[in-house]
Parts: sequence; C-alpha cells; structure tokens
Amino acid sequence: MSDAFTKEKTPLPFKAWINVGKGMDLSTGKFTAPRTGFYFFSFTGLAEFPLASTYKNLGVRLVLDGTTVGNAWVSEQHTIKDQSSPLTLQSILYLKSGQKVWLEINSISTSVKLYGGLYTHFTGFLLEEEEMSL
Repeated sequence: MSDAFTKEKTPLPFKAWINVGKGMDLSTGKFTAPRTGFYFFSFTGLAEFPLASTYKNLGVRLVLDGTTVGNAWVSEQHTIKDQSSPLTLQSILYLKSGQKVWLEINSISTSVKLYGGLYTHFTGFLLEEEEMSL
C-alpha cells in the first residue's frame, strides 16, 4: 500500500512488486486465481492509534468470493498519540481458477488508520497446482 487507509468494506489497494501470472488486479485490489490449486496468503499491517482513553480497534478480513475466510484484529485502550500496533494473518486456501481473494477493513474506530508504505504487505503464491485427470 502506498498511503494510509481507513475505508471499510473496500478492497485494500496494493502496489505489486512482483505479479507473476498477473493474478493481482491493482485497479480493484483483488487477486484472481489463474490456476486451480492450493495458495498461501500472508498479510502484515500496522495500525496507527490516536491519543485516546477509550477502546479503539482495527479489524481486517480475508475475503474469498464475498465470504470471510480469515480475520486479523488489534485493539488498544489508553493510547498515546501515534501509537502503532501490528496485525497479521496467514492462510492456505484451495482456489478454483477464477476465484477472487482480497483484504478489506471490516471494523475501524474513529481516527484509527492502517499505515501504508512499507508497513503493510499482502503476499500470495501458488503452493501446489491441481493436476487435471484425464
């Protein structure tokens, strides 16, 4: 991600350093499986919290064709200004060719944001392709 992000229910925007197979659509923030098989996905993010005495949170979910298949969550209370906390998520999914996977914020408190730049990453790759039987 290049900038901080705060929009809920919107695929997180990423820049692609490597996009072998062109599965990651940077215009939509969604990965489309080019082949059927097992895929590994990893998300690492950094939440920034404001000065607050109340409970604040940030939740990010991994979505497969509209269904939540994983969650990352961080919450803090009695925070200092610009306090940051990491959140991570890893998953192995069986995908059929054409299925879509993306990340989105599913819960965010006022004034909390997901850092951009080198602090937030989304990685995915094919572990094992399903062989076609004749």
